[in-house]
Amino acid sequence: MRISDNLRFNLFKANMLKIKEQMDKTQEMIASGKRILAPSDDPVSAAQGIKFQAELSLNTRLKTNLERAKMLDSLYETALNSIHDLLSEAKQVAIEQASDTMEESTRRSSAEVIKGIIEQLVTIGNTRSGETYIFAGKKPTAAPYTLNDDYSATFNGTEETNSIYASGTQQIRFGMSGSEVFTDSDLGIDVFSVLKGLKEALEANDREGIRSALDGLNEALSLTEKNISYVGTHMERVESMLSEKETRDVNLNEILSELVDADIVSLVTELNMLSTAYQALLYTMEKVKDLSILNYLR
Repeated sequence: MRISDNLRFNLFKANMLKIKEQMDKTQEMIASGKRILAPSDDPVSAAQGIKFQAELSLNTRLKTNLERAKMLDSLYETALNSIHDLLSEAKQVAIEQASDTMEESTRRSSAEVIKGIIEQLVTIGNTRSGETYIFAGKKPTAAPYTLNDDYSATFNGTEETNSIYASGTQQIRFGMSGSEVFTDSDLGIDVFSVLKGLKEALEANDREGIRSALDGLNEALSLTEKNISYVGTHMERVESMLSEKETRDVNLNEILSELVDADIVSLVTELNMLSTAYQALLYTMEKVKDLSILNYLR
């Protein structure tokens, strides 16, 4: 009879330990919100989860790159529109002062207006985003433009710009250089040279020089409009790619959720059932063993 009781007790003990382990694991899944706590729980799903989590991490980094590009495009758009406004103002000055009826004093006064425009353009050329000069090319930590005493401007940046990854293998251009914003070597356009020439023509009361500068201003405006169009196209491309990444983000999170997330409601129900079974075993043991043996087993 003693052997039979011992066997029964060992069965109770084994079942209690098994249920206790199941309860502990269920509680851990509820706390973590995950049904896979170790790869051994579901090797196939765990491997897929690692793969999709890596893709999600990469997608997050690419989204960050594209969001930075979008922010930068917005700064370029604002800067280029300001440049266009200032060049339009300079053009209006040139049109007015090219008239035969304008006097020397008026033209000298207008030269001061052009000097102010040059100063504002240099300031725009030195626009920063945080500590980064956005028109400096690959030398983003130093101001790309210096205003000289004669109101010429020196470019200290680089023509080359940086690129960022927009996918695992694809790179897109990131940034604009002041050299393409204020100059076009193929067309012989130099915005600051045109404005300096206009200033000097106004100071010298040189009507022909003013008219010549007017032609240069028209070319400078065309260059700026081309750059505004480029930025708009680039911004649309970036926004499209960013939208794709955000959609992929949602899809990846849904896939990961299906793979590894726990069904909390079902787990709570399961935990309650395990707890009931555990209490039932304890009650049964109390019926077949005296209190001293039960205390020893605990």
